[in-house]
Amino acid sequence: MGHTDEVYLVNHFHEAVENGLIQAYFQPIYRSYTGKIFCAETLARWFGPDGEILPPDTFVPVMEQHNLIFQMDMEILRQASAFYKELSDRGTPLYSFSVNLSKLDFKNEDLFETITAILKKYDVPHDAIKLEITEGHMLEDIDAFQKSFKQFSDAGFSIWLDDFGSGYSSLNMLQNYSFDVIKFDMMFLKDLTVKGKNVLASLISMAKTLGIHTLVEGVETKEHKGFLEAIGCEAQQGFYYSKPIPKEELISLLDEKTAVPETMEDKIYWDRIGQLNFLSPNPLKEFTRSKVIQGETDNLFSSFDNSIALMECSQTQFNYVYVTRGYLERVRELGFDSLSGLEQAFSNQRSHQFLMVRKLILDALEKGTIQTVEYVNKDVYYRLSVQLLARKKGWVMMAVRLSTFDSEREVSTAREMLNYGSALFSTYELAVLIFPERNMSSRLYTANDLPIYDQESSISGSVEKFCKAEVAAPDQSRYMQFMDFKTMKGRIDSSPKKFIQSYFRMRWGEESNNWHTARVTEIPTYSEKAYLLTIQSVQGSGQQILDWTVNERPDLLNIVNL
Repeated sequence: MGHTDEVYLVNHFHEAVENGLIQAYFQPIYRSYTGKIFCAETLARWFGPDGEILPPDTFVPVMEQHNLIFQMDMEILRQASAFYKELSDRGTPLYSFSVNLSKLDFKNEDLFETITAILKKYDVPHDAIKLEITEGHMLEDIDAFQKSFKQFSDAGFSIWLDDFGSGYSSLNMLQNYSFDVIKFDMMFLKDLTVKGKNVLASLISMAKTLGIHTLVEGVETKEHKGFLEAIGCEAQQGFYYSKPIPKEELISLLDEKTAVPETMEDKIYWDRIGQLNFLSPNPLKEFTRSKVIQGETDNLFSSFDNSIALMECSQTQFNYVYVTRGYLERVRELGFDSLSGLEQAFSNQRSHQFLMVRKLILDALEKGTIQTVEYVNKDVYYRLSVQLLARKKGWVMMAVRLSTFDSEREVSTAREMLNYGSALFSTYELAVLIFPERNMSSRLYTANDLPIYDQESSISGSVEKFCKAEVAAPDQSRYMQFMDFKTMKGRIDSSPKKFIQSYFRMRWGEESNNWHTARVTEIPTYSEKAYLLTIQSVQGSGQQILDWTVNERPDLLNIVNL
């Protein structure tokens, strides 16, 4: 009779438990973007008389058939709990283990009491044990399972849906139960075709939309690892990292500097960051709502520009933790040969980039909303958006989205501007684009039948001609001071709103003088310095208020940005 024979296994089960021949092995689970171990799956291994490890698929079905699986699962849980206490006593921070439960375990009325008693014996908190279950557990006795699920969930256990995608009703499970983690079956990585990648990427995106953390098992190659990072999968497990190992080897691994387990602070930090969906068309907005994601792969996810990065920031540093390929392409468009070049520009505390990004981050921290800045670098117009993801002592993690606009894409933008430009400019009575370095201006729009004033030999001449013809005499001196280009940039830079604005009475070819708002804004979309002058009529009671101001407090009109 062989030691894999059914009769042998049944007859020697209790003996194997007593003699330590059934042992818990541990397969580490790694955080995708930090490379740190944050959990380990606990797996049963049975040693035969000759010391050979019996394959699980030879003894697990036998244990289930003969109603011994509950005792085996509880023994593996006991060993995991004892190991947790051992690590805790030696000061090694590995804060969680996952254990597999059989569908037959849920038929045992004492399941919850037995598990909690084991944890209590070894002083293991409930949230340190992750219960891995498959959809087969739920289909046997739906009412009994729902009761057990709620009992464990209410008691603080984390419940993982294991082998997602291997059955037929996985999507129904997500609709009916609130899982903490979806563990995707290794079959998704067996044949990594373009279609297979798109399927897994879509499922990862769906999970994040539902607020469920993601883990893929069966990671065996560097290609697997890189692909899972690119689609925003939070955690990975497989032979690429480590095979299942005995506790002595896991201790040695945890003691290595290259495999430092994450701290509890890091766990909370990264669990929060993991909710970012790299694959969403609007990942920053989707993350905000969640508070209430070579070669043949080039065609993946092409419906949007996946230019997303994770940037960790302190008071003085900006460090990229992870960037997508799309983000790297945008960085090159800005004229930086590598990511480190942009990182250095952001971290140079004297640079304009540092001040700009620092203000952007501080605004995001203070307001808790997406903050955006638009600027020009080396003739490329770009938009930088940031969203706070998580905080820990001394650091914050920001999601960064970088968009650039080259001439080809600006054609599409220009068409949209033409379509909507009339509605946009109709709010103004005059819009003029001014180029001080070329000493010229160009009228974009006028709501009145005004003469053209921007064809003089100099900007000053055009401004003066317009002032004499259209600005009321008492306000002309003040208007010329307002339009002084020698001091304009300094006044705009010192303004919190980044524009200057004041009020003037204007004729617009008529005898009466009505109050108008004049505003000058610097335009960052040109390689040279450019300003946009807009003039808009003051509506309603604003006319009377300004009449009172000019009579009673004329000094206030000398202050811009009223």
